[in-house]
This record gives sequence, C-alpha cells and structure tokens, in this order.
Amino acid sequence: MSWPATGNNGLAMPEHDAANLGKSSLRRLLPARGPRRVQSLAQKSPVVSGGVASASASASASERQTISEACSACRKHKTKCPGQRPSCSRCLRRKLQCHYTTNPGETKTQALRRNYLELRNQGNAQLELLELMKNLPEQDAYEVLQRVRTGADPGGILQHVKAGGVLIQMAVRPETRLRYEFPYRPEIPAADIPNNPYLKSIIYEAASLYPTTQDGEYPRSSGSESSSTPGANNDSANYQSMYLKPFHAAEIVDARLENARCSLWTTVCSDDALMRDLLKVFFLCEYHYTAAFHKDYFLEDLVARRRDFCSPLLVNAVLAYACACYPAFPLRAEYWNPNTMLYRFMAEAKRIWELEHSSPQITTIQAGIIFNVIYNLCGLDEVGQPYRLHAVALARRMRLFMRVGIAEADSRLCSGKAFTAWALYNWETLNAFSFMLAPLFEEPPQWPLPDPSHSGPSWYGEIWLKYPLDSTLSPCSFAHVIRSRCRFRVIMNDFCKAAYSERKEMSLERADQLHARLRHWYDTLPEPLQPKAIVLPGHLQLHMFYHLLILIIYEPVLHQRQIHQNAPTARQIIDDSLKYLQTLIRLYYLRHSFDAMDLFIATPLMLIASECVERIQESTPLTELELEALRSILILAAKGLYAQRRNHYLAKVLFRVIKGRMRESELALLKKAVHVDDDEIDAECDLVQAVRSHLPVTVTKKKENVDAHILKNLVENYVGLDIVGGEGVRRRGDMGTLGALTRHPYGYTNYNNGTGTGMRM
Repeated sequence: MSWPATGNNGLAMPEHDAANLGKSSLRRLLPARGPRRVQSLAQKSPVVSGGVASASASASASERQTISEACSACRKHKTKCPGQRPSCSRCLRRKLQCHYTTNPGETKTQALRRNYLELRNQGNAQLELLELMKNLPEQDAYEVLQRVRTGADPGGILQHVKAGGVLIQMAVRPETRLRYEFPYRPEIPAADIPNNPYLKSIIYEAASLYPTTQDGEYPRSSGSESSSTPGANNDSANYQSMYLKPFHAAEIVDARLENARCSLWTTVCSDDALMRDLLKVFFLCEYHYTAAFHKDYFLEDLVARRRDFCSPLLVNAVLAYACACYPAFPLRAEYWNPNTMLYRFMAEAKRIWELEHSSPQITTIQAGIIFNVIYNLCGLDEVGQPYRLHAVALARRMRLFMRVGIAEADSRLCSGKAFTAWALYNWETLNAFSFMLAPLFEEPPQWPLPDPSHSGPSWYGEIWLKYPLDSTLSPCSFAHVIRSRCRFRVIMNDFCKAAYSERKEMSLERADQLHARLRHWYDTLPEPLQPKAIVLPGHLQLHMFYHLLILIIYEPVLHQRQIHQNAPTARQIIDDSLKYLQTLIRLYYLRHSFDAMDLFIATPLMLIASECVERIQESTPLTELELEALRSILILAAKGLYAQRRNHYLAKVLFRVIKGRMRESELALLKKAVHVDDDEIDAECDLVQAVRSHLPVTVTKKKENVDAHILKNLVENYVGLDIVGGEGVRRRGDMGTLGALTRHPYGYTNYNNGTGTGMRM
C-alpha cells in the first residue's frame, strides 16, 4: 500500500512534484544570526575601558561561565559576580573598587596557603629587622626606626639595609697589592740596615704595610725620615699603585699602539693583535733600558707607514726581541727553535739586514743595536758584535754625533737623530763596561740633552701605565731616566777609557776623581729617581749600575801592590756600595719578583752571586750571622737567574755556572727555595746550545785573572759543555786547530787567520 506524496503542509503533492522529491535536496542550513554570535563574541572579548558589553551578550556569557571566586564587593552585597578581571562589569558599572582574594587560576585553598606564607614571612621580616636594630650602630638603628614609624613595609626596610651593605662591599676594591716573600730568610740582614737610604724609600715602606711572617719581621725605618715619608702612617691609600703592585701587572696605554698594523711591515705574522701585545710588553720593561729608538716617532711612522724612523728591518728586529718578553710563549728562550716566533722574526730581520745593512739610515743603526742585544741574551755576544760594530761605522759615516746635516727647522728629524746618537753612545759604553773593553766612542754626542724638569718630557717621550682598578694613568718618568742615564754613561765611558785602554791602569787618585763625579751625579738626580722615590725596574737598575760601577772602580785598586794611605776609605766605599746593591736587589724582588723578562737584571744578580760564592768559600772563617746573610742574598740571586731562564738563554747559562760553583749545603738550600726536585732542576738547566760569550761574571780584581772569569771558560769548567767554534767542536781542554778567540781592547781578534773584527772609531 502506498501513500500519496504530501508536501510540507501535509497536502497531497502533484505527481510530477512527487517524482522530483528524491532528486531535490533538503533545505539548506544557514548560520545562526543575532544572539548566538553576540554571545560568542562576548565570551571572547574583554571588557573595554570606558564601556560595557551589551546586556544580552553579558547575560548569555554569565549563564555559561563558572565563577570560582566572587569579588569582595559582590560578596559584600550578596550579588552574583560576573567574574571579569581585573574588575568585574558590576563594579565597573557602579564604580566600585573590585578586589579578589584569589589570583587568576588559583583555588581558595591555594589562596589561603599563599596568604599564610606571606604573613609568616612578614613576621619573620619584622623579627629580623628587630634583631638587626639591636646590632646596628646607633645612628643606623635610629634611621631604621624612623622608617618603621612612617609606616614603611618591614620587608622593604630590611631589603634596603641589606642592599646598602652589599653596595658598600662592592664599593670597596678587592686586595690588589702584592709583596713577594724572600725565599730563604724573610728579614733584611741587620748589617744592611744602618745608614741605608733605600730602606727609607717609599717602595720599602709600602711593602712593610703587609703582615710579616712568623719567622721574622721586616725592619722599619724610624725617626724623622720615616714620619716624612708618604704613607708612613701605614695607610696604603696614600701610595700610588706602582708602589703597591708589580710592574708586570700594568699595561702600556698608547693610542698609536691600538692603531698599529705591524702586518704591513712583516711577512712573518698576520695577527696584528698579537704583535700589538708584543710591542706593549716590550715597551713595558726592556725598552726602558735599551731605548734604541724614539718610541713616539717609531709608532707614529709605524701607523702612518713612513720610513723616517720605522722600517721592516727595525720592526722585525723589535718583534724578535719582544718575543723573549712575552710570557705567553713557553719556549721563548729557545732562540734556536725554528718553531718559535723569535726565530722567525729574527730570520726575517737578518734577511732584510743582508739587503740593507750598507744603507746609511737611522733605522739600520737602531736595528744593529737591537741585534746586538738579542745575541747577548742568547749567550752569543761573539756573533752579535759585528752588528754593533757596523752600527758604529754607519754612525761615523752619517756623522750622527755632530749637529750638522739636518736643517734646524726640521725639529722632528733633529730630535730623532739626537736620540739615536745618545742611544748608540749609551749602548756602546755599556758594552765596553760589561766586557771590559775600551769604548769605541771617546766623546759623547754634541747634541744637548733637554732638562725635562723645564722643557717637559716631549723630547724623550713618555710611557704611561694603567694599573688594575686604577682610573688614572701613571707616568714612568721616562724622560728623567734617559737624561740621567746619558749623564751617567759619560762618567762610565771615562772610566772605561782609563781602565781598559792599552798601557793604562786605574790609580786610586783617578778612582777618587771618578767617584766624586759619580757622587755629584747621584746627589743631583731628579726627584723621581731619588732613592726615596724609585720603584720601577728602570729606576732600580740605574742605581744598581751606579753602585756596580763604584765596586768595579775600587776593587782592582785595592789589590794593587802599592799601599795607599786612603785604602781604608776605599774599603768602606766598597762595603757600602755592596750593601746598597744587595738592598736594591732585595727591593726589586720584594716589589716585582724576577719572573718577568728583564735582561739587565742578570748582570747584578750574577755579580752578587759570584761575590757571595767566593766569600763563602774563602778560608777566612765567617760568623753564623755573616754566613746566613751571604746565603740569603746568594739564594735570592740564584733564584732570580733560575726564574729568568724562562725568558732568555743567557740566564740559564749563568744559573748553571752558579749552581756548579756552589757547595752542597747551599745547593740543598737553593733546591728547597725554588721548589723543584733534584732531577728537575738538573734537567731544566741542561745546556743544549753552545755558549760563545766573553762576559765576565764577577768583579775582576786583577787584570791577569780576567780570563778565568769569562763566561765561556766558566761554562767549560763547571758545566763541561762542548763549545762550538767555527765549524768544529772544541771540548774542554782541547783548543784544536780552530784558533783561540782572544780578548782585544777594541774587539775580538782571531790570531790564527790574522783577521780582526774589532775597530775603533
């Protein structure tokens, strides 16, 4: 049975409409309009400031939203809270303060627990604040009480007090002072204290601020001198950083260094940052005593790529020297190692020297000085002396010592030429003094030396140091050092002419004349170089060589056959200078130690160590105090050579010689002081390269005994090292067919082939 098709109204449909019923779709479903869309938007849209959502949308949203916590205002009026945050719509409409006791997403239980913890912490803060007020100073406690009375939060007050304490602690600088402890005996020998101006110096007073060890106490100067010394009230704030910190803690500050691109001057290295660091460490110490060129002119031309006072030859030579000063190079003393930067820079410098050495240029003379210094620190002064002699020949050829050839209007060239002339004169005089030779220059340069006290330091240049945590720079008084050294070398040159020239012998009368000139130089030193103010290695070395020159002037005189009426006075002068020299070595170590590179400290250390060894081994009996005093300075000097061996090979050779001359008792004390095992100290000091040095290692009392104190001969006697000469090997006691290299007043001469390398200008 079938029913007729009907329409939506229940009436019968025509057949053709009924036939199409299966083919037509049902009525389309359209999206809802009106309230549903408003409700959806109301649920998602926050309440806008200054207006409220439509009433119908809010009502529909509130019907479906579950409110976990009503605000305080709605709860008070016992009305249903819409629950919007931070303010519900009812509070906004009535302009009421809306406050919820729970945080968003937090249950009532969690809110109660949070409130409990806050109350407990607040109580703890109040108790802690009360305890703090009991222990605070009266003024601080009163200020805290005033804050409490004004209604401030106890936690905030407590945080303020604690933060204030932290800020105060941060404002206090950490301890940056440093004083090294003597390796054997911590005290200054009692015999060295009376009438010793160096124990009244600022550097010693500053070091005495530190706590002393239990074994002994550093003596303090007393009297009016002590009270007038800056910092005598034991307040270290009165001292400059250079009196409280070692020099190697400082850093050279020069804007031209920051712009230097050494890679444009050398093919050895392309790392400009590394080469800038090399120059900085070179100018920090070694430049103070060598000063073969004017620093400012060198850096200016280095940056500007001018060749007046800078050249690839000079740059490579300086960088080679700087490699021996750079502590980050562990093998810097191995000059023979082709893997070291020193070897590479030196090879490049020698290559350029072979091409340009005949060119009469100021930079070639300066490079010749640097070459000679490098070979000296390698223990190869025989190899390095031709560079010195060639530099002297070029200076004569250029008439460097005369005030001619350059227009007076060109002050820069005049100053650079004058500075180089004095640098060469100083180095040649020191070389003659060190190797007991007659100097090649008999007269100083004609160029005057401006007094920096009146004209300023610009003619010499200045070196500025930046110490850790300092906001200001410290000058090195470089101008005063150079001018005083030049004046000192004039006297040293006159001594060398009188003592080491042929058919001349130093007399006591001549010694007294030289001593009077030296004393006048000493008494007229500028204020930064007075014994009271010296601090940097360049200052200390100037005084060391002053007393060393006095020792070498008078020691041979006292051992002459003639009996002099003034011999007791000369003996006292020698004893005083020896005492002062030992004190300067102690002060040097006390402030700076011997770890940083310092080639020119090796000579005083070696001479003092040799003097102590000879006195200990003398047949004259020594008291216990005298023996301990000699041991203390001997071990300190040997420790210095042992530390310097990391920087240059000459120190390793000198230490090996001193070690070989020591008795077993002193050697045991030394090994304990340097904190190494027997095998290690022997392995560290094995000499793997030849020593070709004619350096005397002690104060020679008689001319006929000079050869016994030459370093090359001492190495043969105490080390047993094979000595390379020419192309063969000469073992100890075997001269072979190489010919003897004999000392000559003007150089070294090989008498087998009849050629002399020495010259006199």
